[in-house]
Amino acid sequence: MHSIQVHAAPDVFEVKVPFENVSTSATNCFVVVDGGEALVVDTGAPTDEGAAVLEAALDELGVDRRRATFFLTHLHLDHAGLVNAVVPAGARVCASEVDFAAVRATRAAAYFEETRRLFEREGLSFTDASGFARYAIEPQLFDPERIDLAFVGEGDELRVGRYVLRVVETPGHTPGHLSLFEPSSGILFGGDHVLFVISPSIALFPDGADGLQAYLDSLDKVRALGCKRLLVSHGEPRDDFAERVDWLAEHHVARLREAAAIVAAEPGLTGEQVIRRIRWNVPHDRWEDISFVQRWCIVTEGIVILDHLADRALVRRELDDQGVWRYAT
Repeated sequence: MHSIQVHAAPDVFEVKVPFENVSTSATNCFVVVDGGEALVVDTGAPTDEGAAVLEAALDELGVDRRRATFFLTHLHLDHAGLVNAVVPAGARVCASEVDFAAVRATRAAAYFEETRRLFEREGLSFTDASGFARYAIEPQLFDPERIDLAFVGEGDELRVGRYVLRVVETPGHTPGHLSLFEPSSGILFGGDHVLFVISPSIALFPDGADGLQAYLDSLDKVRALGCKRLLVSHGEPRDDFAERVDWLAEHHVARLREAAAIVAAEPGLTGEQVIRRIRWNVPHDRWEDISFVQRWCIVTEGIVILDHLADRALVRRELDDQGVWRYAT
């Protein structure tokens, strides 16, 4: 079997679609079935092996892909990458319009230069800023004209047989990250919003909005849902997730305090210098030994932290004569 049942009433099956990433080896995709209807939550990364696993699981579960509804928690490669391979033409795919627009914006002509300049203003070299800006460009993972793309958001409902699942907006990891809640059982399909294997990265929002505050607010929203079981995209389903939600919130507040203390102790640092002084949870002492992808995650989240502090006047910043932000309290 290519799936395991992780919940009954509604019947939910987990499919581990393989993909080696920074700290994970698979994306958990979920299939909800009832009354001959099916809902597929996420598709996994675009590899031949992943496609074979997901296709086999759907076949074993008797899912008619033409009649099924597909729901994407967000548009990262390891979640939406198999839409073209697995979803038939004309089938319904539900996704966030915010994420769709954010991904499309990264392919605009001016995006690379604007993003490179953003990194350079934080003190990164031209080479590093260019590399990070290039990495931030999101690929088009599927053809929106080929499918029945439906944009969904807070409070929208998806029906599967006797069950109604409610869309919950949980921005932070991406600007338009979505979760899906089934009230009668209390299960939450949380995507990458709350994870145990890693602390989810926080996105730089394209409109300059405070991604960290959005994430903290989303954690508060999950606390208030009445959720009883969390189905995560990486790792195993958890019933004991409330402490993790609290830990994630406290973790980010502690990072804010740490960054503010670094600025207070050494006024005049660039953003990159502040970010490098933060104690990140990576198994390397030297910056150069950290992988490119992890450095990209660290720098982008570090900028999110500094933006949050500056927006709240907890630190101040001024451009020097080289056009680089200098931070002080």
